[in-house]
Amino acid sequence: MEEKSKKEVHPEARDYFEKGISALRKDNLDYASKLFEQSLKKEPGFFECREALRLNQFKRAEKKSSFSKIFSKTTSSSLLPKGQLALRNNPIEAIEVAEQILREDPYSIMGNKLLGEAASLVGFHKTALFAWERVMKQQPGDKNNTINYCDALVEVGEIAKADECCAELSKIFPEDLSVLQLSKNLSARLTMSEGGYDKVASGEADYRAVLKDESGAVLLEQENRRSEQESTADNLIREYEKRLEGDNKNLKLIRSLAELYSRKKDFNRSVEYYELFNKTNLRSDAGVDRAILMAKLSSYDQRIESIDIENVEQLRKERDSFEIDQIQKLAEAYPSDLSLRFELGVLQFKANEIQSAIKSFQRAQASPHREIASLAYLGQCFSKRGMNDMASRTLQNALDKKDVMDNEKMDLYYQLGCVLEAIGKKEESIEQFKQIYERDIDYRDVADRVDAYYMNL
Repeated sequence: MEEKSKKEVHPEARDYFEKGISALRKDNLDYASKLFEQSLKKEPGFFECREALRLNQFKRAEKKSSFSKIFSKTTSSSLLPKGQLALRNNPIEAIEVAEQILREDPYSIMGNKLLGEAASLVGFHKTALFAWERVMKQQPGDKNNTINYCDALVEVGEIAKADECCAELSKIFPEDLSVLQLSKNLSARLTMSEGGYDKVASGEADYRAVLKDESGAVLLEQENRRSEQESTADNLIREYEKRLEGDNKNLKLIRSLAELYSRKKDFNRSVEYYELFNKTNLRSDAGVDRAILMAKLSSYDQRIESIDIENVEQLRKERDSFEIDQIQKLAEAYPSDLSLRFELGVLQFKANEIQSAIKSFQRAQASPHREIASLAYLGQCFSKRGMNDMASRTLQNALDKKDVMDNEKMDLYYQLGCVLEAIGKKEESIEQFKQIYERDIDYRDVADRVDAYYMNL
């Protein structure tokens, strides 16, 4: 995953962000926090928004009482084990937990460490550096913190600064093996940078201008572009498999081969390499397990496209059943990854397994990212079972948690309107549709419903 600029994020996330900035300028800090958090739910890699959220949190922290600060520290301590567990299985969720800690105490060393580690794992390098800089301000002499800080500097291209920082650390720990290794690695990276390799990434030079070996230039160029052309993928596969013969436990090579075979649509070979990755890694990896599932589903899709019309429906049913079964196994294997539980609920809902879907959505609503969507689905589940009183309460609960009028909120109003109409509460029902009508007259059949209501008065 990569971080995104304001121009690159989803328009809805950008809208939340801009409204949050406006609220921040007006010193409406609580509302600004909610808006920034909504934006980051939509786009967790929106770095500019995370910076604004932290500034807002610092301003809020200045206004807190001493008692509130003590309570915040207690809350942080209780959330940390959850974050550490998520770090192993779902770094994005770990980022969410870190932000829960920082919401109460933006100076929290534990929260910033968790954010830095999780951000590094998902490739949010600016966010990682942002977090480790805060840690360094509060614990400047700590060896492990400094190593992580140097790693974060390297990832954003500040190699010289990292080398200087490591040199200072070497004076304090002259015989420490981890510090010596870091110093050695940084020296090599700095030499590469000075040799012109850093200019390749910025487009100021090409590999052929930097490398004397033409064949090496071609290979590196292919790796950088990750070209989807089959010939390029074949070349990379041959090169990686050759390198793997002499380094058969290289996880990066194994995973790259799995991805390359998937790109070539050779899903059986892709699965073989992903499974080899898990076997070599000696521990479960949620990302790899999900990739295995996606490769197997893609294999099903490949067969569906090539099969005759008579048998295609049976194969689709087999695929759907397989997907539900495998997502359920993943959800049980990674209980802290509530996005899997939500995904399972959606599949069960579509398969009309309503009772099972209810259980899944009730679990999934514990996730800050999935809470409102889970409640929306729960409302629909209750409605399908004729439990309209429970459906209306659930949908209203979801609406109460939404601060901004967006498509998700309009859908909640619409669902609630339909439920209230089904139980004969016509006036209450039309009020829900009016809420949408005022914002978007073209939303579904809202215009017809509201116009018909006023014509019958």
